[in-house]
Amino acid sequence: MARSKDLVVGIDLGGTNFSVGIVDTRGRVLGRSKKKTKAREGRDAVLARIVEAVGAACEDAGVDQKSLRAAGIGAPSAIDIPRGTVINSGNLKWKSVPLRELLARRLHVPVTVDNDVNVALWGEHRHGAAKSRQHALGVWVGTGIGGALVLNGKLWHGPTWTAGEIGQTILFPGAPRGHRTLEELCSRNGIVASMRTRAGFHPKSRFHVLLESEERGEAIGSAALARLWREGDSLVREVIDAAAGVLGLAIANQITMLSVDCVVLGGGVSEALGAPFVKQVRESFRTHVFPDTLRDCDIVQSELGGDAGVIGAAALARERV
Repeated sequence: MARSKDLVVGIDLGGTNFSVGIVDTRGRVLGRSKKKTKAREGRDAVLARIVEAVGAACEDAGVDQKSLRAAGIGAPSAIDIPRGTVINSGNLKWKSVPLRELLARRLHVPVTVDNDVNVALWGEHRHGAAKSRQHALGVWVGTGIGGALVLNGKLWHGPTWTAGEIGQTILFPGAPRGHRTLEELCSRNGIVASMRTRAGFHPKSRFHVLLESEERGEAIGSAALARLWREGDSLVREVIDAAAGVLGLAIANQITMLSVDCVVLGGGVSEALGAPFVKQVRESFRTHVFPDTLRDCDIVQSELGGDAGVIGAAALARERV
């Protein structure tokens, strides 16, 4: 049984939901809580919900919150690391929010703040698919696309703290807006937009059923798309296969530049599509990377899945304390 003084709170903050976990030194999540973010209610309401969720996670783990060592949080934004400030988060509608200070005041522990994909990759580096790797690129494909870098065993932020934003890579500068960047083409939002554009050419596709559900207020999620993809739906196959090829190309460009030997794919889209999708990305990568010796770079799926952000935020907080 872990001692409470060895436990740290990890928080994975998203625009729609957030997760809280009580994490021990081995990266095990001993207690959990998950809530809707409700960013529309404002910053202070979100912070109050986080504090409430931390208490619930402590109760789930059977530990006294007052005995915890620290808290780590990953937020969907570029972060001013020295100040622990959220620079600008469109998902949360936050700008220049001193998250470290505000959360530390409420939780009464030292708080570490970083980008959400940075902490997810750090979780994989410490306890998952990139464990023992000194260098890794993380690419998280979900509603959008985010990236992170571990170089020489440390998170690489760059001098302005924004390193790793692979989703904003412009791949087709001559294309109309909405069809230029990696995120616009290969995120879940991008994939769904492409399917809408091509749906008229595939009248028998079951994607039309998803569109009808969306009109009734049901979001088109990664799991539903993955199911149709596995079933061989012509439209869904066409768009997702093309997205896998583009994603592999974009990763090849980054590895050609960085020459690191490990890429971790995470996020809701990657997790839902699984190993066959990772294989397609890997095949595209091997076709485009330079030189040929880099074809042996490992492209692997996240091992921690939805826990990567919670575990990574906790690990980072523990180390920075």
